[in-house]
Amino acid sequence: MKKKTILTGFAVIILGIIVVMVGMNYQQQTAEGNYTIPTFPKIIGASGPYVLATSYPVVNDSYPAYKTVTPDITDEEVKRIGILFGLSGDVQDYRPSYGISRILDNSKDPYEILKVYRNSGAIRYQIPSKALPYSTDTQPDLPSDEEAREIATKYLLERDLLPDDMHFTTVSIGSQYEHQTQNSYTLYNLTKNVGFVKEIQGAYVYNAGITVTIGDNGEVVCVDRNLRELEPEPVRYVKIITPEQAYQRLLSNDVVRKQLSEDYNVRVITNISLGYWMEIPRDPQKYVLPVYGFSCVSIPENISNRVKQYVWAVEPSEMQYFT
Repeated sequence: MKKKTILTGFAVIILGIIVVMVGMNYQQQTAEGNYTIPTFPKIIGASGPYVLATSYPVVNDSYPAYKTVTPDITDEEVKRIGILFGLSGDVQDYRPSYGISRILDNSKDPYEILKVYRNSGAIRYQIPSKALPYSTDTQPDLPSDEEAREIATKYLLERDLLPDDMHFTTVSIGSQYEHQTQNSYTLYNLTKNVGFVKEIQGAYVYNAGITVTIGDNGEVVCVDRNLRELEPEPVRYVKIITPEQAYQRLLSNDVVRKQLSEDYNVRVITNISLGYWMEIPRDPQKYVLPVYGFSCVSIPENISNRVKQYVWAVEPSEMQYFT
């Protein structure tokens, strides 16, 4: 008998350095539609080929850059946030080196936990046994996508956790449980994720957003809220590089965050967009600057995976203002 829990997630993977150019014809279908990979150019990086299969976006010459407001996360503030989720208990320095505090409420069965990131103000509330159930032999009663959106929106609004600049994006499967025997195969959908993203003047802020996880009977079992407060006025307008220059940076592996591995055979760029970069919750961040986002389809052994890669959009001469 074979059983396993499958967790859906997001990965940021960066391309290798150009070493040679060859030609090849290939066709792939994704959620973004059918497209044909051009015969040329095709770039072979350090560990595999790389293909541009989309047009360059039209962008402005300059974009606003913003300074973050340093969060003041005291123990009293952590307790206040805990009360929003119905939690009580002492505030613990869970990961001091990362600036993470938590409240672990063992008075509840099952226990619930809140983590607050002092460097960013991000929070994560979770009922672990329900957000990441180990196994099941029945399909949980999950709401429809529209019902999930309504549940998540109401939950956040009641706690004043949904700012006006956040926008609903999509409902997706959060986790699944696979039960396989010699004669049968069953896949259970355990939770649904409802996503909200932040925008700055119509441009997405990458890595910033809210995800509400909904489990059996429409219960909210996890809330991830990665948002940083920004000063209302831009610190300055910065000149940016062109999409073509950003593509060359990508080929040179001059990226925001390098990948840990490059286990793929073909990587296809299906869309290029301009947005803003937000650091992971545990890290401090002084400025929020423009980046180019490259949406890709990675194909290791004919299995397609959607990934995104990021390149700084700011002109090098402008970076002196942000050191």
